[in-house]
Amino acid sequence: MYSYLRILGVAAALWAVCGCGGTTGANTDAKAAPEFTIDEIVIPVEVESPSRGDISAYFETTTRVEAEKRVDVTSEALGTCVAVFADEGDTVKEGQVLAELDKAEAEASLRQAMVSESERKTAYERARQAFDAGILAEQDRDASQFAYENAVATRRIQEVRLANLTIRAPLSGVVTHRHIQVGMLVSTGTPAFSVVDPSSYQLVISPPEKNLMQLREGQAAKFTVDAIAGEEFEARITRINPSVDPTSGTVKVVLSLSRATQARLREAAFVRVRLVMETHENVLLVPKDTVIEENARTYVFVARPRAMEDSADGGESSALEQEADSDAAAAAPEAMETEQWIAERTEVEVGLEDSDASEIVSGLNESDLVVTLGQQTLKPGTRISITTAERELARSAGLGATEALKAAEEAKKKKEAPQASRQRRHRLP
Repeated sequence: MYSYLRILGVAAALWAVCGCGGTTGANTDAKAAPEFTIDEIVIPVEVESPSRGDISAYFETTTRVEAEKRVDVTSEALGTCVAVFADEGDTVKEGQVLAELDKAEAEASLRQAMVSESERKTAYERARQAFDAGILAEQDRDASQFAYENAVATRRIQEVRLANLTIRAPLSGVVTHRHIQVGMLVSTGTPAFSVVDPSSYQLVISPPEKNLMQLREGQAAKFTVDAIAGEEFEARITRINPSVDPTSGTVKVVLSLSRATQARLREAAFVRVRLVMETHENVLLVPKDTVIEENARTYVFVARPRAMEDSADGGESSALEQEADSDAAAAAPEAMETEQWIAERTEVEVGLEDSDASEIVSGLNESDLVVTLGQQTLKPGTRISITTAERELARSAGLGATEALKAAEEAKKKKEAPQASRQRRHRLP
């Protein structure tokens, strides 16, 4: 594209610097149509007719993939890690053992508690028999019963302490972080693992409060992931927070994902979200960069066939002839370069816009030829030639600046020869 623009610049400079000016005289027929002077610049441009299609307005933002079910697994006991059975990236099931802490002391305490429980149980049974026989007071029987129940509770506490030395997965998912290793002294509350459930992946965005009335459950959104280039995914709104964050003035919105999409994502992956706010169907569309804004107005440049100065009867061509020329050019793109065109600035009303296209509400129809490349250098009434970047690059392939100037000058002379001949015929008495 840089070479193409450079060639256009060289050609324009040649027209402006090397032109020798048109010939006029007092005896020129006053009724003759105005002549184009030789030094008039002809700007090469590309054109394209408007198309019909659907266009949407989006709220665009960025966020990261979040897992609704995400747990930091912590140790519930104090002990030295003696075994690790899971690592980052491993898929685990709920209740699966992830690591073991040293259990020697806890096991000894449990055995002691079990012996004490057995002893208290025997004493309680004897006290009950003695009470039934009438040889033991009720108070002594109750004291023996309480001692036994206390021993049972102590044994259960020791069992819990022993179980806490085994670290288990609280849910099914994938291990994303491992914070402990064998030989490490693990304290109560120390993070050991992080486990996420990929089936709970979601996106959380925060549209501004002004868009609240445009939000609804089931509303579609599209997003891309930086780690997965060239692909676009879909999501839908499942929850809208009923309150507005008073600090940021935004609304929390949760987007759900399909299972197939969740399987492609990773936790905390950076995503770019486009939430569809409004859609217009089957409307007139033009490339977005063809629309030019100036003084609070919007317009495009349209290629119009130029009325021929010299026709068979010496007059201007009719409107029907111009329309026929336009139709013929549209039907045969390769013939456009031989036609004479001018750039007409046309004011338009623009509706929705996205990153590629603009909706034209009024000002154009489907048969217009909108200038899509080169419009930034045009002014109303500028003479233009219709071409393509590929043709210009092919013509200038291998040419230096001098050769490009020479080639442009020769093309100019060839194009002006028929005009000069018509002008001479027009001046004959």
